[in-house]
Amino acid sequence: MHLGSFGIGLVLSGMGCGSLLGALLAARVSRWVGQGPVIWLAPLVTCPLTALTALARPGWSVWVAALGLAALSLGGVVRMVAQASFQQALTPDRLMGRMSATARFVSWGGLALGGVLGGAAGSLLGARLTLCVGAAGMTLSLLPAPLSPLRTLRELPRSQDPVHTADQAPATPTP
Repeated sequence: MHLGSFGIGLVLSGMGCGSLLGALLAARVSRWVGQGPVIWLAPLVTCPLTALTALARPGWSVWVAALGLAALSLGGVVRMVAQASFQQALTPDRLMGRMSATARFVSWGGLALGGVLGGAAGSLLGARLTLCVGAAGMTLSLLPAPLSPLRTLRELPRSQDPVHTADQAPATPTP
């Protein structure tokens, strides 16, 4: 794309700006759209914009692609804030560590595999087609969510944790 180090840094900084804007907007968007729907709507709106990267050519279209990446970052952060809030609201305190570790293992553990598969696809299909396949895959991965109860969930449910483990005695009221 003939960007040079400054241009590449600018594109990556744009992604960071998208993430910051997503963090600033996450609570407002969740209140507006609803806590459940925002988990799947934010990426559904922003993931397809990553296809703009496949359309980039040297010149002004690189910056349009950079906007697509910034939008992806924005939507990803909005979704992550809503999803983490949802998980924490439903998970009993005694299981919070396990839930967080499992969620991170599943989501972050796939990054290495995705990198290898993306590199292999890029070698076989070329960069542009691989970027389109990636954008389509990210968008299609969200399709099961609208079929779930997230579709209409406006507010976070609260955990009901009446079960205590042997090493956790229930709190007794003090006189």
